[in-house]
Amino acid sequence: MTWWGSLERRSATAFLVAGALLVVFAVLLGVEAFMGRSAPEDLFGPAGFLVAMVGLLGLYPTLVDQTPKLARVAAGFAAVAAVGWFVITGLSITEVAGILPPLEDADVVGITAILVAGLAMVLAYVSFGVASFRLEGHSRAVGLLLIAPPAIFGVMLTGGAVGYTPAWSAFVLGSGQALVHLALGATLRAETKPTGLAEPTPTEVRHD
Repeated sequence: MTWWGSLERRSATAFLVAGALLVVFAVLLGVEAFMGRSAPEDLFGPAGFLVAMVGLLGLYPTLVDQTPKLARVAAGFAAVAAVGWFVITGLSITEVAGILPPLEDADVVGITAILVAGLAMVLAYVSFGVASFRLEGHSRAVGLLLIAPPAIFGVMLTGGAVGYTPAWSAFVLGSGQALVHLALGATLRAETKPTGLAEPTPTEVRHD
């Protein structure tokens, strides 16, 4: 089996794992928002998006046959985002271990990684979503679910731009990201699951 084939088989699982990590991320955001306790949510969020990028790359083999140019662009964005989230996850681990300061106080490497990873991820989701709408291999639900994460980011950025960032909003948006990724993984798994045994052909029917 090729490397791409292995990723394709694990795409649904990757989204489910990403969704589980983002559930923990959302719960910790809720603890911080409603209970006033600090929690290392920055570790689970980046890790969740890193695994989600692996899931996106697993969609590439299905898309490249029918939309090769768009699929390659989307895979490029996902690869850049994966590298960025890998760096951020590593920095978050060192932060939790007390080796480095929090990411928002880190040097230019951490800040740059956050900006690059976030932008590349949004472009990757949009590109894969548009590509999914243009082929027969995925249902329309997959395309809509792929567009949902950048839409949630858009709501978050809009709230920040207008100065409306209540404590509960981070929990709600984080929960939305978690649910979308879980739904995406479940939908992909359902679409790739065999629907049943094939009916035997006349030549396969045994006559006693």
